[in-house]
Amino acid sequence: MEHQQSTGSAWPEPPKFYKRYTTDNLERLKQAQATNEYPDEPIKQPHLPDFSLRLLEPPAPPTDTYVVFDQSWQVHDRLPTLQEQNVKQLFPADKIDRIHELKRLNRTLLVQFLGLLETLSKKPEEFGKLIEDIRIIFINMHHILNEYRPHQAREALRILMEEQLEKKRNQTAEIKRKTQETMDMLNRFAQNLRETPSLGAPTTKPVPQDQQAEVMDEDQPIKD
Repeated sequence: MEHQQSTGSAWPEPPKFYKRYTTDNLERLKQAQATNEYPDEPIKQPHLPDFSLRLLEPPAPPTDTYVVFDQSWQVHDRLPTLQEQNVKQLFPADKIDRIHELKRLNRTLLVQFLGLLETLSKKPEEFGKLIEDIRIIFINMHHILNEYRPHQAREALRILMEEQLEKKRNQTAEIKRKTQETMDMLNRFAQNLRETPSLGAPTTKPVPQDQQAEVMDEDQPIKD
């Protein structure tokens, strides 16, 4: 049985409200913005629900947060603190030695994991608190690691720019080398042309004196 091919588009269709932006409606909006007087009655348009003229104005750009796929995002991207995430912070709030704190949290994690194994063997109904403690430890460790992201991004950008610069320098040097080779080759061709006689010029050999006399006698007319 042949499979029926379903037609579809690679891109979503434009939103329905784009049909509101007709030439007449845009002219009305321009006049309303100039006079700052918007009509109270809604605009009636075929195949569209009635709408207010103010809806043609674009919304103000967000300044704090925006929502995409039901997820709230910060306009100015930054790493939220653990307090903002309602997570207990297990390391000092001041400047810390991240390597030392990561090692300390890792040791604490191992102790908590061993305690979880012991609890599961003796009192399995009490494992919930230990699981929560382990979760908090992991979140703290990830938070410390995420604080390295800006430095990692700068280093990655620096390395990328250095690689691009080195590549362009090598390409420039290769172009100069090939240019010099071409100029040397052209100079050799020009030198060879100056040293070699032209192929179209006839070559003549000197005629001996005795042959010149014979030629002159042959050219004289015969007398009767």
